[in-house]
Amino acid sequence: MTLPPWTVTDASVSALWLKVRGEDPNLVRHAKMLYRDIVEGRYRVALPFHWRLEIAGVIRNFVAAKKMGLTEARKAMRWMATFALEHCVICELTVGWDQLIATANAWGFNLYDTIYLLLAQRVGGIFWTADLRLYRQWHSREDLRRIVMVGWIGYYPQTGIPLVPP
Repeated sequence: MTLPPWTVTDASVSALWLKVRGEDPNLVRHAKMLYRDIVEGRYRVALPFHWRLEIAGVIRNFVAAKKMGLTEARKAMRWMATFALEHCVICELTVGWDQLIATANAWGFNLYDTIYLLLAQRVGGIFWTADLRLYRQWHSREDLRRIVMVGWIGYYPQTGIPLVPP
């Protein structure tokens, strides 16, 4: 029996799984397709240790923006925590902090994004993001495209390098 491939999703994709007003319906639809594929066992999911903190921050921002009430936020946080326990492997850093900072500087990404990218590289999986800036920045550098595959959730399940609108 062959194991399903690995994937890594950042908090921007995971947040789309929540029912929040004002989100792009196309991104939500594609993110939910990925979620369904994860739950149905088509992917193994690796998440970095800070994913839970990012999700908590996103949910807190939804509350502050009045896109979600406190009761909804509590349910959403429990739901995300349960999802992570049932469907994901939470991973520590794959490199030391000095190497992480050096890699982030060399690649030109913040530390959070670099951790996701290094994790996707480590497990040999695709990294899905809803962050169009990150996606464009990654794909603008041919040297980085050979390291790990990055997909924009708006194109899920396509994993190639499509043209991205401005």
